[in-house]
Formats: sequence, C-alpha cells, structure tokens
Amino acid sequence: MSTPSIIPYVPFDTSQYERQSILSNRELTILSNHFHRSDWRYLQSEIPKLLAPLVDIVDHSGVSKRLAICSVAAILWNVSKTGQSYWCWSESQWLTLLSKRTGSQPFLASVAYHIGGFKTPQRIEKFRQPAIYASHIFGHEVFRHEHARLSQALRSLGYAARNLEQFLSCVLGTLMLENGDPRLETFTEELLLKGQRNRSLGVAKSVGKVSHGLAAMGVLAKPLRMRGYTCWREKSIEGIDPTWTMWCRRWRDTSTLRPRTRESNYSFILRTGGWLAREQPEVAAPTDWSMSTCAAFIAAIDRMTVGEWALESAKGTQLKGLGQPIAANSKRNFLHALRRFFSDFELWGWGRLKFSPRHHLATPRSVTFSSGINPRVIDDSTWLKLIWASLNIERKDLLSEIHYPLSMVQAIAVLWTHAGLRNNEIIRLDKGCAHPQTHEVVHEDGTIVPAGTLCYLDIPASKTFKAFVKPVGMVVKERIDAWLEDRPADQAALLDERTGNKVSYLFQFRGKRIGSSAINSTIIPMLCAKAGVPLEDSRGRITSHRGRASAVTALASVPQGMSLIELMQWSGHSSPSSTLHYIRIRPTKLAASFVKADQMAHMVSVLIDHDIIARHSDDPYTFYDLGDSYCSNPFWSSCPHRMACAGCDFNLPKASAKAQALESKTSIKRYLETVPLTADEREIVEGDLAKLDGLIRKLDTVPTLDGRTPSEIVAEKGRS
Repeated sequence: MSTPSIIPYVPFDTSQYERQSILSNRELTILSNHFHRSDWRYLQSEIPKLLAPLVDIVDHSGVSKRLAICSVAAILWNVSKTGQSYWCWSESQWLTLLSKRTGSQPFLASVAYHIGGFKTPQRIEKFRQPAIYASHIFGHEVFRHEHARLSQALRSLGYAARNLEQFLSCVLGTLMLENGDPRLETFTEELLLKGQRNRSLGVAKSVGKVSHGLAAMGVLAKPLRMRGYTCWREKSIEGIDPTWTMWCRRWRDTSTLRPRTRESNYSFILRTGGWLAREQPEVAAPTDWSMSTCAAFIAAIDRMTVGEWALESAKGTQLKGLGQPIAANSKRNFLHALRRFFSDFELWGWGRLKFSPRHHLATPRSVTFSSGINPRVIDDSTWLKLIWASLNIERKDLLSEIHYPLSMVQAIAVLWTHAGLRNNEIIRLDKGCAHPQTHEVVHEDGTIVPAGTLCYLDIPASKTFKAFVKPVGMVVKERIDAWLEDRPADQAALLDERTGNKVSYLFQFRGKRIGSSAINSTIIPMLCAKAGVPLEDSRGRITSHRGRASAVTALASVPQGMSLIELMQWSGHSSPSSTLHYIRIRPTKLAASFVKADQMAHMVSVLIDHDIIARHSDDPYTFYDLGDSYCSNPFWSSCPHRMACAGCDFNLPKASAKAQALESKTSIKRYLETVPLTADEREIVEGDLAKLDGLIRKLDTVPTLDGRTPSEIVAEKGRS
C-alpha cells in the first residue's frame, strides 16, 4: 500500500469570503486607475474584500509575484470594464478573459476554477500543457509531491527517468483536472478509462502506464490494458445486407470463443456477406441459404484470390501475394468459420436451416490434402546456431530499440530454444514456474538421471491442454533465476484472461506483461544477428512457432528419441494427431531407417515342405521362389546364377503339374531368408540393366549347381 501524503491537500475554500456582487462608485473609480490596479498595498487598504480572495489564490497556486500582479490587474480591469464583481461572472465571461493574452493564463484559469466555478479549463482555446494548469489550480507543492510518488512507483517497475519525463507530467495533469482532485488515492478505474476513451494511441498507452503505477501503490486493484480502446476491432459493413450484418454481430456477441478467434471468425462470416450481396442478393439471412447456395459458396472459395473479398476497412492493408490464389489453409479456415456460425445459429435456437453445415459446407478433399501436415521446422544448421546464440547473448548484442533488461532477454531466448513452448505460454508463465530436480530419476532401462540435471517447468493452461509440468534443461532455470534477481518486485498481479486468476507473470516488466510480438519482433531478430543467419531460411521467415516445431522434432529425431505419446505430453497436445504437425523426420534419420528397411529387399521367399522333413526323406524339401519358377536346390543362395536362373535340373516351373501340386499341399509353409548380395548384384537390384546383361554374359561358362554351364543347358534344350 502507498504511504500517506506528506503534504495534505486542502481544497481552496471560498465560503470564508463575502461574495460581493454590487460595487460602489469609489471602488469603480479606484479600479479604473491603471496604477492603483497594480498597487496591492493600496488595494488591500481601500478594497480589501475584493482583493483578498485573489491574493489567497496566489498563495494557494504558488505563482510567481510578477505574474500574479499582472494577472490580478487584468481581472480588476475586467471588473471595472463590466461594472460587475468577478463573483457574478458567467462561464462565457471567464472564457473571454482567458482567451486574452494578458497575465498568466494558468493562474487566471485557477481563479476561474475556484471563484467562478469554471471546472473545465480544457475548453480554453489553444489549451496546452495540462500539468501547468493542474499545478496552478491545485498548488505547485501538491502537484510535485503526487508526481514524485507516482514517478517513484513507476521507476520501481522498471521505467527509466528519461522515459517518465516524456509522458508522466502531461497525463497526470490531465487526470487531475478530470478528477477535480489531485490526490492519487482518489483516482478510480472509471477515471482512467475515461482518460483513455476518445484519446490518441499515445495518450491511451500513457494512461495505461499510470494505471500500473497506481496498482503497484495499491490505489487500483488491477492495472488497465495499455490499449483500453477497441476501435481497432471495428470492421466496415459497406455493401453488406443489414440483415446478414445483424446476425453476424449477434453471433460475435454471443460466442464464447477466445476474443482473437471470435474476431477472426467474425471477419470471415462478414466477408461472406459481401459475396452474398454481389452473387446471391436474394440471400440475406442464414435461413435463406440452401444446398445450392452452399455449393456456389464452396466453388467461389476454391477460386478466391488474396484481397478479393476484403472489407472496406481493410482496403489499405498491405497484403502479401495480392491477386494470387489464397492458400489451402485459408480456404479451410474460411469454411470452418462459416460452419461454426451456422451450427451455433441452429444450436442456439435462432432458426432452422435448409441444409447440414457439417455435410454441405465440408472442406473439399483437394483442399484438405493441400493443407495437410506440413511441419515448418527451422533448417538444422540455422536452428543449431540459434541455440548457441541464445546461450551466449551479451549486452552488446541487444538492439538499440530494446528496453528490456539483459537478464530478461536471456531468459526468454533460452526458453524459446529449449522449452518448446508456444508464444502465448512463454509470456503467461508464472514467476515461480521453474522448480529444480531434487531427486534422481531412474529410467526403465536402468539408467539414472542425477539430481540437478533437469528442472521442471509449470506450463499454464493453453487452448488444447490443461496446466501441466514438463522437464527441460537446467540452463532454463539458471536463466530464469538470474532474471528473477533483477525483476522489479513491486508489480501488481495481473488478471489472466484465460483462467480468470491473478498472476504475477515471470516476464512482467514496468507493471505489464511482455507484448505478444516481443519474441517474433525483438528476440528472434536479435538471435539471428548474433548467430549470423538471415531472418528467413528455406521454408520462410523464422517465427516463434517454428522454433517450437524444431524443438519437438529434435527430441523425435535423435537415437532413442521420445515416442509420439511422450512428445504429445511434452508438447501439451490433446491428441497425437496434433503432435504430428510439429514433427518432421530429418533426412539423415530417414536414410538410416531406409538402410535398415532396405535389408528386407535382400530377402527371398522360400517354401519348406515339413512332411518331407518329418519322413527324413532324401527328396528336396526347400523351394526358393524365383518369380515364375522354384529352385529346389538347398544351396541356391550360393549359386552364381541366382540373379538370372539358367534353368538347370533343380529348376521347377510354376506352370508345371509338380509345382501346382506342391503349392496345394497343406504341409507347405512360406518363410523369408536373407540373401547377401555381391557388388554387381546390388547394382542390378538398384536398376542397372547393363550390369544384368554383363553378368549373364560373364556366367555363360560358369557351371550351375547340376554341373552344366548355361550354354550347355541351352544347347541341350535346343536338341530336345
């Protein structure tokens, strides 16, 4: 809680004065004299009732004697001119006096405020520097004292004195004037919201900063959003049927989706209204849609180009790939938003539809195939350099526009490269999220992970998973602990919009969380500069979510890597199918797996007659499957002609009656046998037909297993 004011504020009390309304001829004569109006000693002796309130306001405001004399003279001259006491002046008369360039305008506003009841000095033409007006109206000492108290609270949150000079005095003066009381303890959330309303972006942000200081002092229960305005969410409805617009807004006001998702879907269905107005003007309400309307809409989405259905409020936006066909994911999202809208429309009892949103607005298979799993993992060489950069950030690596402390930047960078978290999860971490591994962990295979090797991270609830704990490297806790030593302590807990709880965020600085774009716009460019890599790799711009995919892929690609279920738990996914979107099997691991699998290509099918084995007969019982024939020689694997059978006596054509009888026997079992290949045979397997011809010619004079050469076998077949 804040300490009581050392200098108590006492409002100026006008009840102690006699409100003189009628002036005597002598008073008017004195006031008409230029020299008398500036001679306070003479005026105090001749017209004390008229001068006393003005002199007391001089003492109350703290204005200099030089400015006070000329300002009081201006008031008295106006009294002489109008023949009325200043107690009787209207607001228009005070405004007329304040518009003249005579005396000190802030002091004259102070007199009008206390004596004339003119409580809105902001109405003065060319009103500037509200801090000066507030200090004159409420007193210089009071203003300086309250300014110092608030400044001290903001400095404890991390604001630099130079930064405070740029906004604090002006905003504080404005709020004091609107509040009618300079004491910080009288400031309310309604006052600050009013201070943000209908103000520029800079003023709204400055009022938000003041609210963080007041929350740290205990004046407010919670700070305001830095951008309390919502006009940026407004979307134009030009060219859209009012009926469709009404249903779109009603859905947005009723939906329980997260604000960003709700606004995105609202934009999609509103843009659909633009298409209806151009292509289906007779369709205005959801109940007017038919199956043919759905078919036409899907066809239009399939041929849609970037910027084609843009709302008027988005026409000035720089769109990448303007005029090009929209991506498959955009088509899928468009249809998903419309299905959600129609399903909610019917579920909430707003009307009966003539079609099934699930079936008649289903995403086409061609779109689903094109927008399938496509993990955008950062290139291995780039990712390894970024990991090194996150561990070696120094003060000289901070970009000039970064105002976050070095230890905070180091902690964020290591979390991004080592924890595999979403951007939203990183900025919502609690300051007590990291816990050391205090006991050794024994793995199923008997290996032991010594205590202190890892740390456990408490992950807040996300869009797909409840709050959970995940193990990460110990370097993460080291960086977090270093930041906690520098983190300003007097920061009020902030409301977590997802959980509804108040949280002291880990990355909370100057009373507010880091921005949602801090990692993409600040941390990643700094790491890329440190690592000497561009902001883009072979798959596009490097983003925080691509780093998450790289971290998950790394754990899946190493030998003895984590299983899919383990990765699902570590990533915070509700199903393995979600995890697949983050895993890309690296070419090196794929090559190793291919070599193992390729051994299966060197196996041949062999038939074994178990009846012959049981009878201990000398008849052949092993038959190697050569495709169109069998080889009955048990030593076929050592035959030099196995790649191109010469057709010796051991060969049994499948078309023969003996082979067909063999295949019909119930005692026959089929097995696989590994056959080692020579260098020439491997090249033949890989498709080198020239090698096959050369091998056949080379073996023409090599005897087969029955002792004859291939040329002798061919000659005997010719004679027969």
